[in-house]
Amino acid sequence: MEVKVWDVKEQFLFPASFGIPKEIKTVEVTPQYEQSETEDSIQIMGIYHITCHVEFEEGEHEHHATSEFTQIEDLDVQGEVGYFEYAVPMSVEISKDKIQQGFSPSLDVRRVHSKTTDHAAIEIAWSVYCEYEAPMVVEKESEREESDEVEMLESPNSVESELQFIFDLDDGMSKLTFPSNYVLVKQEADEQ
Repeated sequence: MEVKVWDVKEQFLFPASFGIPKEIKTVEVTPQYEQSETEDSIQIMGIYHITCHVEFEEGEHEHHATSEFTQIEDLDVQGEVGYFEYAVPMSVEISKDKIQQGFSPSLDVRRVHSKTTDHAAIEIAWSVYCEYEAPMVVEKESEREESDEVEMLESPNSVESELQFIFDLDDGMSKLTFPSNYVLVKQEADEQ
C-alpha cells in the first residue's frame, strides 16, 4: 500500500460587523470527489468541504486587502456564534503505472487543526492521505538482463553518437540547427 500525504491550509477573514473571531467551536473538512481515467492517469476532481462554527467577540479589525485570506461574507449567526461553509477545489492526478490494475486510490482528511490569527481571521489546516495499491513487481532474471541492455542502449554517449551519425549523413540539405521557437527553414547544401 502506497500512501502519499500533503498539507492544505486556508485562512478566512470576516466582515468587521461580526467582530473579532474569539474561538473556533467546531470545524470539519470532508473530501468530496469523483474519479475519472484517461489513457495514462487516474484523475481525482472535487472539493474539500469545510463546515465551521466560530465564536465572535466585540472588537474592530483592519480590513486586509490581500489574497492570503478568503473573505467570508455570509454567516449564519446565532448569538455570538457564526456558522459558514466553504469549498476548496481539489485536483489530483496519479499515473496509471503507479497503481495496481483493478485498484482505485482513496482520499482521506486527517489531523484537522484550526486557530484564530493575529489578523482577526481564522486558519484551518489539514493533512490529506491518498492511499493506493502499488503494482506488484515480479522481475525474472531474463527481464533484468533485458533492462540492463536497454539502459546501455539509452546511455547519453549512445544518443550523442546516434545524433552525430545523423549529422554526418549527406542528404543535400544543410545540417544547421535552429532553436525550437523559430520556424525550421531548410536550405540546399550547395547554397552555403
